[in-house]
Amino acid sequence: MNGKRDLVPMMALGAALLGLLIFLGAYLLTGGTSVGGNIALGLAVVALAIYVFLRPEEVLGGIKSRQARYGGNALLMVVIFIAILVGVNFLSMRHSKRWDLTAEKKFSLAPETIEILKNLQAPITALNFSSSQSGGSRSDTATLLDEYRARSDKFQVQTIDPEAQPTLARQYGVTLDGTLVLVSGDRRVTVSNPTESEITSALIKATRATQPVVYVTTGHGERSMDDSGDTGFATVKAGLERDGFQVKPLMLATTSTVPSDAGVVIVAGPHTPIPTREVDTLRSYLARGGRVLVMVDTSLDTQDHSLGDAGLGSLLGEWGITLHDDLVFDPLRSQAADPATIYAAQYGASPITDKLGNVATAFPGVRSMALAQPAPANVNLVPLVQTSDQAWGASDLGALVQALNAGSFPGPGAKDLKGPLVLAASAENSQTKARLIAFGCSSFAMNVATQQPGNFDLFLNGANWLAEQESQITIRPKPFETRQLIPSRAMSLQVFGISIIMMPLAVLLVGAIVWWKRR
Repeated sequence: MNGKRDLVPMMALGAALLGLLIFLGAYLLTGGTSVGGNIALGLAVVALAIYVFLRPEEVLGGIKSRQARYGGNALLMVVIFIAILVGVNFLSMRHSKRWDLTAEKKFSLAPETIEILKNLQAPITALNFSSSQSGGSRSDTATLLDEYRARSDKFQVQTIDPEAQPTLARQYGVTLDGTLVLVSGDRRVTVSNPTESEITSALIKATRATQPVVYVTTGHGERSMDDSGDTGFATVKAGLERDGFQVKPLMLATTSTVPSDAGVVIVAGPHTPIPTREVDTLRSYLARGGRVLVMVDTSLDTQDHSLGDAGLGSLLGEWGITLHDDLVFDPLRSQAADPATIYAAQYGASPITDKLGNVATAFPGVRSMALAQPAPANVNLVPLVQTSDQAWGASDLGALVQALNAGSFPGPGAKDLKGPLVLAASAENSQTKARLIAFGCSSFAMNVATQQPGNFDLFLNGANWLAEQESQITIRPKPFETRQLIPSRAMSLQVFGISIIMMPLAVLLVGAIVWWKRR
């Protein structure tokens, strides 16, 4: 009979412990309370109450014992420690802060993305159609989206399993696992490869009322936006499209007016002079408040050195810009093996260049230009890029070619312009709101040159400034390199000696000292 009376309290105590374990397990698995976990906790409380009712003298005696007091103190410390952890976790959930300690800021969003998220005007939801079969890519996308969500309360994320909800996936046209759909009002943009650059590009498209069009002139030997070779413009075209532009060709010879949907017109290094009638078309476009980006190469790039100002001299002169038909050299900012490529890091005060900081830009074979002082009425002129005061502009291109072919490098001549020289400039009319940018070469934006990160940013910043999209003027994401530490033999021996030999011996030594003192 006593055995049965002893069995019931023990069963009640066991049930209480089991219920508590089930509650804790359910809480950890679900990340919060659940119906099953709450039931288990309730049963644990009831079972514990039964044990106390059946064994009150043992409970009371245990509470009064010395072991109970020591245990109570330990329990109190544990409770306080857990309360601190819960409080810290509670505060971190509502006031989260992230730090990226990697040297290349691998896990940080680009400044462009952060700026766009800060300026979101309308809520946007990212529908992440990702199943459990996606594996690591699902986790990578979720982590990236968490960074977006942490930067703006208007950016929300919803994860959807396309296998569990196929109807919803069909509704959004999703056929590929891992697809992301950005939704803003009635606008939807699908991202099949959810990288930061693709998500940010889709974010721009989803939140922009209209998609501006960039027209690129053709018919005068300009660089091709579809050319993926070293001298083509395919890289900057992809950058324009990521920034939300449509890129279309424009043959001025077949039209008397620039299309009305033009956000920006680009003249990308013509190698034959543009006829007067076509220049007049650009002039009329600017008079209506248009936006033009002009890149005019030096005549050294043509066989007979007859390019001159490419027919654009009169138009640029009306904006206070005079092109010099020269080739710039700067011994302080060029390589000995390639003296005609200028590396510039001296920029004027402009939204186009402000965020470049000390990032260098490279200009292979660039000509210089002069800015009118004073500037024409209602025109604000800004020198965007300048050389050092040691630079000069070689104006006798024929003699220069002969000298270079003979293996010599001539210094500055008496008639050559002396530095600092302007390599690029911007102009804005305060009345018509027209904007214009002039570069002394187009080669700085060709595919091989945009491997210099500053070149890519400078070109796209200029296009965005022309289109009045200043929020997208920033430094874009750069590829990072994984750093590997390859230890020397001596370093390996040091690590082995400290971790495998010295630290265990130190522990044994401390233990031996404690044993000897107690003995």
